[in-house]
Amino acid sequence: MIYLSISMQRSRHVRCRRKARCRGLAHLLEWLAENWDPLLHEERHPSAVRPANSAAEVGSIASALSLGSIGLAHAAAAQEACFAWQQRHALRTARDGGIFPDVHLRRFRDKAEISWKANRLAGADDVSFMATNGTARDDLHAVAGALHEMLESASGWLHAQVPESQRCASLVESIGALRQPRRSEARAAWLAGLGDTRKEFLTRWRDLRDRARTSGSPQAAEAVFGGASSGEIVLDGCLAPLLFGSASPTITQDDAASLATLLLESYEESPDDGLAHLVFGEPIDVTQPPWQQGYDLADELLDDTGSDLAASSKHLEEWLADWRVQVATIALDDPELRAVSFVSAHHAPRIVLNQNHWSAHRPQTRRFTLAHELCHLLHDRSVGASLAVASGPWAPLAIEQRANAFAAWLLMPPDRLNSAIAWARNAINTHEGLASAASELEVSKLALLEHLGNLGHLNEEDRHRLRLDL
Repeated sequence: MIYLSISMQRSRHVRCRRKARCRGLAHLLEWLAENWDPLLHEERHPSAVRPANSAAEVGSIASALSLGSIGLAHAAAAQEACFAWQQRHALRTARDGGIFPDVHLRRFRDKAEISWKANRLAGADDVSFMATNGTARDDLHAVAGALHEMLESASGWLHAQVPESQRCASLVESIGALRQPRRSEARAAWLAGLGDTRKEFLTRWRDLRDRARTSGSPQAAEAVFGGASSGEIVLDGCLAPLLFGSASPTITQDDAASLATLLLESYEESPDDGLAHLVFGEPIDVTQPPWQQGYDLADELLDDTGSDLAASSKHLEEWLADWRVQVATIALDDPELRAVSFVSAHHAPRIVLNQNHWSAHRPQTRRFTLAHELCHLLHDRSVGASLAVASGPWAPLAIEQRANAFAAWLLMPPDRLNSAIAWARNAINTHEGLASAASELEVSKLALLEHLGNLGHLNEEDRHRLRLDL
């Protein structure tokens, strides 16, 4: 009798544990299925937090900075937007009593980014994870394919365990719906990120697309906004979503329409890409500082072309003209958006400077911006050799840091930099010396300051002191 009683209790415990595990697994799978589109298509966090190079980093500091950066009046709305973003991208929000690591998944241009931190879970102080902090970016389709395969297999197993469960049946159905062609529109909207909420994303995307399609040819509209819906589980980026995904989520309707019109009017059937022989896709290397990679890429370009782009401001613009890179201007409402650059199978390489950015009318900063955008055109092209990026506080931090370093090295290579330091009448760690060398190099004092610090010509104390007065 005792044996029978114990056996029955154990049997009940096993069944309870199995049900608990099934419930926890079901909750995780439901979260992945429900958030599939933002997980693999939404990149930009609603708070332009810096410095942060991964979703895990920005997620951990956005809340702490929101109050101080925008004040109490708008803090509640900002916190709500950040919370909603976390609900879509942080694995821990899918826990149903279990202990999950602090892992985030998001889109990063044409990659899938997985990032993690060693933050302990509240109420589980005695549990730690062996992995510390890190970031990995991998092929979007490979990551999506592996996740989808896992979803199909795990949901099928769950349904086999409890075939009478309507919840499991609904889960299997929702995973099957991930291949529905009609989802392509929503995925493009997530990529573009025109707003702060799911509804606003889709509404503004539809409105912009429909308005723009009336002002361009069908071929141009397809190249800019994407073609027919497909049954793929992820959407590759076309120009408009890529461009708006790096601009402010509160971009005005006029700015959005102006940029969309620019992309449509720049369409060509067979454009001349004068940079094609110099282009190679170079993913951001998460194992080294972005500025180091930017320096290396610029040095390789100077070696390959034999050009002395630093000799004068005319040399860079002449070089761009020789390689048929079109340079134009546009007047945008957003004063923080510095410039946009784009290229595709139907768009020649183009750099468009925002006339309303403070740098537009200063020769030194205009020159630096052109060199910065050149880095994007050469090294940040995505699937199908396409690129569209808006340089500003909402663009991916790592590619902006790399492009800044690329521009610095291109315009201030070591030999020119050392000559300017020697030519200056005052020490380089003084404001007078910094201004003198910057004038000689035809760059801004801030660009020179950061370059000197990266190369070890200034210690951190001098760098900080000089930066405070710029």
